[in-house]
Amino acid sequence: MAVKLYLHIGYPKCGSSTVQEALYINRVALRDMGYGVCGEKMELMTRRSRYRFPIGHIFAAAQIVRGGGEVDLEPDFRKLAAKAERAGLKAVICSAENMGAPWAASHVAVAQKYFDCQVIAYLRRQDDWMLSSWAQWQFKRGESLEAYISRITGGERDSIYRDTVESYLAAFGAERVHVRPLSRPNMVGGDLVADFWHQTGVDGSGLEVAKSRNVSFSAELANTLKESAYLFDNPHDNALTSYIDEQHKHRGGIKKPGLSAAQRRHIMAHFGPENDWLENTVFAGHDLSAWRAVPEEEDEAALAAKRARDLPSLQGLAELVNLNTAVLHSIRQDVDRIKASLGLD
Repeated sequence: MAVKLYLHIGYPKCGSSTVQEALYINRVALRDMGYGVCGEKMELMTRRSRYRFPIGHIFAAAQIVRGGGEVDLEPDFRKLAAKAERAGLKAVICSAENMGAPWAASHVAVAQKYFDCQVIAYLRRQDDWMLSSWAQWQFKRGESLEAYISRITGGERDSIYRDTVESYLAAFGAERVHVRPLSRPNMVGGDLVADFWHQTGVDGSGLEVAKSRNVSFSAELANTLKESAYLFDNPHDNALTSYIDEQHKHRGGIKKPGLSAAQRRHIMAHFGPENDWLENTVFAGHDLSAWRAVPEEEDEAALAAKRARDLPSLQGLAELVNLNTAVLHSIRQDVDRIKASLGLD
């Protein structure tokens, strides 16, 4: 009987890093249960493995595909299957959110030659996904949240997930593709990791509880940082944001809604046809009333109350300015020392 392979393909900004944290901190316990966790080079993780998943491996393949080249992932899956069989494993879990792209489906489908494959994907409602995406990547281009929403809903995209889901359904078949709404009422135990353990057949009762990882910045911080897009080499440059993480607790600590009621209604109306398709194709049996719900218009009293609640976050912005000033001052001192040592002052 073939070893099972659970391909957790994301979707990006849909809790993948939290699932990966759970896999990593429990990799030894999972191995004892007969489940291997796939590492950065498609090898099986061990106790000594670093926190690395095959994201870089898939990214390199994506670059080749985008450049018009050919990619063959069959040797990777063949070797992985051989190692899993030698280790006596009943299943392997491979998690890489950048497999959640249409091009990847046909390339990872070759794994079916060596494994009994199951594909798992989590999808977040589009308004929350857009806010999280902007606060993770797009603000680093200097783009405002309003501009990002206008660009996407103004005709650039009429779907977020459909192309990927269709590609995986075509490559693996509906019986092997499990698409889950990232919504507490729709997940086992109202929890992402608990739901993931259920989907993979893992008894998670004795496993360590994972903390959320890769949490996007609050809208307020991202809105401030977008004014200085030159600080980032690209949307995936996390040097500055990682520094801020190390210095204070803002990231994840102040999570304002970021979107107005009107913006949420606009986004969800734009993606209504995609949600109809998802509901009829892969979300059958789910009550999506919470996932698709849109808020009523905020009245002036509610907006005033919200502004009052948000005022303390200005202290955080002041701290951010002070931190950046301190960093610039430190860099200036380093430059002066180097110039002096070279006789250039």
